[in-house]
Amino acid sequence: MGFIRQLTGKDAAKAAVNAGELQSEQATENAVQAGIVGQENQARLQGAQTNQLAELRSGAYGANNILGQAGQAASGLFDPFAQLGQQGVEQAGFLTDPNAQFDFLQNNPLFQMGLDNANTQTNQMAAARGRLSAGDTLQQLNQNALLTASPLIAQQQNAIQNQLTMGQNAANQQASIGQNTAANQANITNTLGGQRADVFGNTAINQANLAAGNQANVGNLLGSAAAAQAAGLVGYANAKQAGAGAALNLGAQVAGAFAGMPSFGGATPPPSMPGGGGFGSSLNLSSQPVFNSTAWGTYPGGT
Repeated sequence: MGFIRQLTGKDAAKAAVNAGELQSEQATENAVQAGIVGQENQARLQGAQTNQLAELRSGAYGANNILGQAGQAASGLFDPFAQLGQQGVEQAGFLTDPNAQFDFLQNNPLFQMGLDNANTQTNQMAAARGRLSAGDTLQQLNQNALLTASPLIAQQQNAIQNQLTMGQNAANQQASIGQNTAANQANITNTLGGQRADVFGNTAINQANLAAGNQANVGNLLGSAAAAQAAGLVGYANAKQAGAGAALNLGAQVAGAFAGMPSFGGATPPPSMPGGGGFGSSLNLSSQPVFNSTAWGTYPGGT
C-alpha cells in the first residue's frame, strides 16, 4: 500500500498540505504575537510619556518654588529700609506743618539746652552793659529761640527726607525683584508648556510609527500564512498530478510489455528467451521448430 501511495503521489500531497498548514499556523501565531507586542509597546510609550510629563511638571514646580523663595529672601533684605521709609511717611507731615515742628521742639532736650545756653549768654552780656530790660536784649532773646530751633528743624527734615528716599529705593528694589521673579517663573511655565507639547507630539508620532510598523508586520505575517496555505494547496495539486502521471506511465509500460509477450498456451515464458527475447520483446516463436537446436540451443546429453 505504501508503494501505491507513493506511486499515486498521495503521501507527497498530504505532506505538502501539512507543511502549508504548519507554516500558516506559525505565521498566524507570529502575527498574533506581533499584535500583542505592538500593544505592549504602545502601553510602554504611554507610560514613558506619563513619567516624562510628571518629571517635567515636578522640575518646573521645584524651579518655581526655588525662584519664589529666592525672591522673598532678596526682597527681605530691603525690609529694614522699607521700614525706615514707612517711618518717614508717618513723619512726613513735619516737613511743612508748623505745629508738628513746634511739638518736636518742645519735646527735644537739645532745643531746650541750646536755648538756655543762648539766653544765658545774652543775659550775661546785657547785664554787663546794664541792659537787661532793654528792647534789644528782649529782641535777642527771641532771636535765640529761632536760631536754636532752625538747625534742629532742618536736621529733622533732612532725616525724614532721607527715610523717604531709602524707603522709595527699597520699594523699587523689592518691586524689581518681584517682577524678575514673576518673569522667570512665567518663562519656566512657558517652557514647561512647550516641553509638554513636544512630549505629546513626539509620543503621538512614535505611537503612529509603531502602529504603522506593527500593522505592516502583522499584514506581512498574515500574507505569509495565506501564501503558505496556497503553496500547500499548489503542492498538493502538483503531487496528485505527478502521481497520476506516474501511474499512467507505469500502466502504459505494463500494458506494452504484456502486448508483446509470446503465447505458451497460458504458460508464462522465462524472462530470457532464445533470440534475445523476453518480456516486451518482439520475438516471434511461430516460425521456430519446437525442438530446433538452432533456436533452443544444445542441451547436454542430447539434442
